[in-house]
Amino acid sequence: MPMPSSPSPAPSPARRRRSRAVLAGSGLLTVAAVCAAFAGIQNGAFATGPDPAASGPKQDTLRAEATAPRTPATVAPESTASPESSAATSPAPSPPPAHRSSEPKPKRKSSADRLATDLTGATAATAPLTGTQLAATALPDHDEMRWRPISDPVTQPLHQDFGLNECVSVPGALAWQQQGFISARKTPAVQDTLSFPDEAAARAAYRGVVGAMKDCAAESRALQKRYGLSQDAVVRRTAGTAGAADGTAWTRSWTGVQGFSAPGDQTNHVYAVRHGRVLALLHFDEWAAKAAPSYDVRGDAAVLRTLGAQLAD
Repeated sequence: MPMPSSPSPAPSPARRRRSRAVLAGSGLLTVAAVCAAFAGIQNGAFATGPDPAASGPKQDTLRAEATAPRTPATVAPESTASPESSAATSPAPSPPPAHRSSEPKPKRKSSADRLATDLTGATAATAPLTGTQLAATALPDHDEMRWRPISDPVTQPLHQDFGLNECVSVPGALAWQQQGFISARKTPAVQDTLSFPDEAAARAAYRGVVGAMKDCAAESRALQKRYGLSQDAVVRRTAGTAGAADGTAWTRSWTGVQGFSAPGDQTNHVYAVRHGRVLALLHFDEWAAKAAPSYDVRGDAAVLRTLGAQLAD
């Protein structure tokens, strides 16, 4: 989760592809929305700063064009034609308007109406997500973190890949539900839950997450190298379950690159659980700047079982 620091680095093309599923203007608790909810936490509250790519020669040129004084070349010349010549060349009067029908025109749907129609049509996609959210008291390390929800969960049809972090992108989901939490330490946790057309698609998506997390250390170190940071990322699988609900847990300890993650020394805890045609992705962060890590990963197997049971209800 982003925190105030240096301005956000311009994303690479590959990262833009991964992050395109974070829907703008949807009202969901995307990374930016969660960070806005944490406003006031530290030095201006998670402001990501100006985008370096938004300035430069092109931007300066546009700004100069917008403020440049008008010159004779840019001002339309005044007409010197006489009134007589103007009258001679003026177009003939327009004919009277045709008789208008008294029948009312069909009323155009408002944006709210169109959205309601879209959501109604997506009922089959969003229905499996009802009741899949963990309670704040069921989150890892609750006794220490004292988690509380930021808002009610938000659900929306999904038409693009879903980007979880710098390593994981999930294709093929029909709908997305997100629930954000904040701890007593002012650190975030988020549960993202995705529904798929069928169980086979959800199982394939889960396997894709597992494969991407296997490569996450290398991906994270490459990102650190790109931005001149110490290449210290370490990813470890901490637990796994199999059966009706497949689940895997990981930790990533590293010096974060601001964007999907906050900058600075941190540990990210990531959980993926698949049950039926639903995939739940839970993650929370421990930031060294806030407090020393307190969570014992030996509890991760229990977290996976709890999340699987929630999906099965």
